Amino acid sequence: MKEILIIPWGPIGLVGLLYATFLYTNLSRRLGTVTKMPPYYRGFFVSTAFLGMALVAHVERKAAYLSAVPEASFLLTPLFGLVFYHIPFFLGIVIDLIIVWRYWSWLLKEGL
Repeated sequence: MKEILIIPWGPIGLVGLLYATFLYTNLSRRLGTVTKMPPYYRGFFVSTAFLGMALVAHVERKAAYLSAVPEASFLLTPLFGLVFYHIPFFLGIVIDLIIVWRYWSWLLKEGL
């Protein structure tokens, strides 16, 4: 029963990450234009693709779980979860962190 109650929050969290990536893309592009940095912000587009793939896989897995259709059992295997959800999610977050650090690490250095 608890799985049914928490199912909607996973995709909502991923949509929030996609929105944060969109915000960082625009802010980093503007900062890079002002400071004449190379266009590292383009890596956010790759990150968005990985996070989008993770979102689609997450929704598909949840739909397969709720439907309990035997034909959709492949979507519930650990291999499918690893390849289409966990690895793209990890890569998207790592790419985001690296690019955000390149653009915004000066905030921490200035504060100290």
